[in-house]
Amino acid sequence: MTDWLLLAWIWPLLLAASGLPRLVSGPGQRWERPRPPVDMSGWRANLVVIGVLPAFAAAWLVPIGSTLSLPWLFLGTELGLDETSRVFLLFSTLLWLAAGIDAAQSIRRTEHARRFQALYLLALAGNLWLILGQDLFSFYAGFALMGLACYGLIIHDGRAAALKAGRVYLVMTLLGEVCLFAALVLIAQQTGSVTPTPAELARLDALAVSLTLLGLGVKAGLVPLHLWLPGAYAEAPTPVSAVLGSAMIKVALLGWLRFLPLGTATLPELGAAIAVLGLIAVFYALPIGLVQSDAKALLGYSSISKMGLAVLLIGLILMQPALAPAGIAALTLFAAYHALVKGGLFLGFGLRQHAERRGWVALGVLGGLAFLALALASAPFTSGALSKYLMKPVLNASPWPWLPAAMAVAAVATTLLMARFLWIAVGQPPRQSGHPWRWSALAWSGLVVLVLLFPFVLGPASSWTTNALPVALGLAVAAGVAAAAWAHPAWLRPLIGLVPAGDLLVLARPALDLAARLGRRLLAPVLTLSRRLGVQLQGHFNRVFEAPETAAERRLRHWPVAGALWIGIIAVLLLAMLAGLDHLGQISTKGVG
Repeated sequence: MTDWLLLAWIWPLLLAASGLPRLVSGPGQRWERPRPPVDMSGWRANLVVIGVLPAFAAAWLVPIGSTLSLPWLFLGTELGLDETSRVFLLFSTLLWLAAGIDAAQSIRRTEHARRFQALYLLALAGNLWLILGQDLFSFYAGFALMGLACYGLIIHDGRAAALKAGRVYLVMTLLGEVCLFAALVLIAQQTGSVTPTPAELARLDALAVSLTLLGLGVKAGLVPLHLWLPGAYAEAPTPVSAVLGSAMIKVALLGWLRFLPLGTATLPELGAAIAVLGLIAVFYALPIGLVQSDAKALLGYSSISKMGLAVLLIGLILMQPALAPAGIAALTLFAAYHALVKGGLFLGFGLRQHAERRGWVALGVLGGLAFLALALASAPFTSGALSKYLMKPVLNASPWPWLPAAMAVAAVATTLLMARFLWIAVGQPPRQSGHPWRWSALAWSGLVVLVLLFPFVLGPASSWTTNALPVALGLAVAAGVAAAAWAHPAWLRPLIGLVPAGDLLVLARPALDLAARLGRRLLAPVLTLSRRLGVQLQGHFNRVFEAPETAAERRLRHWPVAGALWIGIIAVLLLAMLAGLDHLGQISTKGVG
């Protein structure tokens, strides 16, 4: 009876269609061109909330194992809900709902508010589609729709920094989509199915696995494919940053869980390479995040590190398939925990910027941010401690005996990173936005409560004190650094902003400029010759096609002449086709005889 709710991704598409005419044909749709602010009515402003409600109901009401076939869509679309999809749909709809409530309050009185709504709903539809779609093509279609719509959301306000971040995002997203498309085609070819089973995925070769990792690695911020992530997080509106850093980044993990041969194939060399890539991401992002001056860029680097941890576990599972049951359970719960915490941090930081700066409200926002920061650092009695507890069997069974100690060091660094985030949040100057924030605060408070209850509802008591020593050590170091910075502010100031958001892209820019200059000098003769040829060809074209029309040409264009020519051409083609058919018939007759 509730299977029709598997079509919940169509609802935001329909709502987005109401804003598309204005999006594509309204005046002043250039992102750089300012427009006067609009104040949408209540129901119109709340479309971003209404769009997620059917999917939210599906997450609770549709039984696990339900399926719905659409044979007329693509090569046959299969919608369904399994245990993993249920978890991803639950936390994704919660986050889109909370971010939508915030967007309904904060974007309703801005330029291009309706354009924002249309793009937001398109991104939501893509996210829901790839979760509910069980076949390869549904996953790709939802992934592409979500990724391209998110580009418009990142550059929403048209600032130069946002446009720059959007360009990097678009280039990397298209690169990821090309790799993912190739990977999904290979999966369909090698398994013989668009809905491959775990046993069929065991047939995949190293190329298909590598392309799947790379195609989704762009969305996950896997180093060195992470170039877009910190800048996009920093420049996007807060509700967009919240879903981008929580629900949307987790689609990479969902794709890996669905389309990699986890538990069914042993790939020791490839698994080791993937695990090393995850380790690089874990430790590469943390020190760069510590020197960021923008809190949202800092949260971007923490996402790179955390998703590196997920990639590390995937590599270990590919090396030892027996770890798959424990590893997949740990990764699924990690996705839910990290999404809720990261979305709460983004939305809470937005409240810190726009809500009241004094009194109980300000203290409550700072207290909630501190709790979420501790959860992201995997402090005891938080959801992060439960996640680390479930990961321990996989990490301890790795062939590298030093890996648990390395993860403890990473936990200390993550604690320092979260202390740095709180330092920025406390000193954040207020913005006089004028938009109502109380409904946003209520939605954010709901996320904080869910994160608070997470370990006590889902985890055993033995998991509650996990990670106590690394977090305590990190807090002690953070307290010492904070005291030194308070006493001598100039001490750490040279380090802040030492590596800007985008790191490799920014650091490589001088080399890229030098290569461009050398290329222009080396190719100068070829470019000069091509320009001369172009001028000559343009002249010939103008002489031929811009010459005055002759009387013969006018007569040929008259219908009796042109019609007779067309009839003659068609008759010749028909005769040739009949002659070919007769020839084929003779050949087949001889073959039978």
